[in-house]
Amino acid sequence: MSIYLVKKNEKFYYLTTSDNDDVYKVCYYNITLFVFLETILKKALRYCIPFISMTMALFCQFSCSNAPETKLVYTETDTIKQSVREREQTITWTQELEGEVLSERITKDSMKLGPDVVYGRDIYKISKSTQKPVYPSIEGFGSLDTSNLKISVKEKIEKFCEELSSKEYSGISAYFSSKYLFNYVFFIKDFEEGWKKNFSEELPEEHLYFNKWIYGQPFNGVDIIQIPVRFYADCGTIDMTVFLNSGGNNEFYQITIDRWKKV
Repeated sequence: MSIYLVKKNEKFYYLTTSDNDDVYKVCYYNITLFVFLETILKKALRYCIPFISMTMALFCQFSCSNAPETKLVYTETDTIKQSVREREQTITWTQELEGEVLSERITKDSMKLGPDVVYGRDIYKISKSTQKPVYPSIEGFGSLDTSNLKISVKEKIEKFCEELSSKEYSGISAYFSSKYLFNYVFFIKDFEEGWKKNFSEELPEEHLYFNKWIYGQPFNGVDIIQIPVRFYADCGTIDMTVFLNSGGNNEFYQITIDRWKKV
């Protein structure tokens, strides 16, 4: 009895005792083909696997050698917030200027604008409600800002300057308080003697003593107001300071002559 290896399906073979030649031939040819293909596949894999491995290794080495070198350092504190805090500590900040302007809320309703006017930065610069006025000043005399001077006091100072410029300046005694009338006498004496001493001439008789006058920024105290006045004459200028009562009828306490300047 003969035993034959017969293919049962695509994957398995089995032994048979059949004496059929056809079965033997079929089994023989199938086994031969299977053995041949298996031999070819083993040889192919034996030579291809090292070649594929070497190719992949060379490719990886070439790719890594061309990649830029980077160094990544990561810690738990590497956050954007932490980086900003560290940067703020290294920056030298300047002192804030006009902080109230930056925090002030500006609206179009605070200004009188036409319907076609766009409220912008240029309009804000000329706004009276947001910009303080700028007053001129004279070197050696001071600021000419009289915005905090009462109208009644300003009118009284104006009349006093007119009286002092006239030939008969004896009327200025009425501006002094009765308690300080002696200061009027001292002032007239200093005025007459100082004119001749500093201007080298007598008081004029044919025209007014002064052509014009200005008064500067006053000092408003609790009981007293101090106002600087400059008188302009043909021969020079005279700087005076008027001290008057801050209440009542604003009577004068004293008038001092601070400076003579000949031209």
